[in-house]
Amino acid sequence: MEDRLLASRQRRERIQEYKDTAAKSCYSLIIVVVALILLRPIMVNQILGLASAYSNAGLLDESMRQCDKALLIDGNSSGAWSQSARVYRARGDRYMAYTAYQRAVEADPSNCSANFELAMMYVEDGKHALAIPCFDQVRRLGPEKARVSSEPRNPYHRASLEMLILCYEKENDVANMEVAIKEARIFYPNSGVAREHSVPLPEK
Repeated sequence: MEDRLLASRQRRERIQEYKDTAAKSCYSLIIVVVALILLRPIMVNQILGLASAYSNAGLLDESMRQCDKALLIDGNSSGAWSQSARVYRARGDRYMAYTAYQRAVEADPSNCSANFELAMMYVEDGKHALAIPCFDQVRRLGPEKARVSSEPRNPYHRASLEMLILCYEKENDVANMEVAIKEARIFYPNSGVAREHSVPLPEK
């Protein structure tokens, strides 16, 4: 009788030990998953910094490998898609560059550099109508980016306004061209492109 009670108690203790071990493992797994989620942007940024350095040195294959690593960690990284697009563009693969830039702006519509660079590709290929929405997206974000970032200034705003003027001119869209000229002259009075077009400033 005592042997059976002892065996039963030992069995209950073993079951409890298994439960405790399983619970600890579960908590450890949760901590690891949370840590990976929190560290993912940092890891991606570090990899993209390396990809950019390789690209600047002309090592395009190495740069693309780093981009692929970043996309494995975060397949929706606008920065990784942008850097991939730059590498494809440098290689002369315009189809893949277009595709990567489009993925970049879909992942983050406020990515000014991706919008601007995609628009410039359209301009280079004479597709001004397709370039306009990309330039306009940068224009709508304004001189200051709406979202907080390490580089809050939007250095593409002026260039996008000036390119909008030229694109609207190519498309014979006089009304929108005049709006873009007025906006460019308000934000950037020294803009050569805006000054070349004779549209009066709005009265104060």
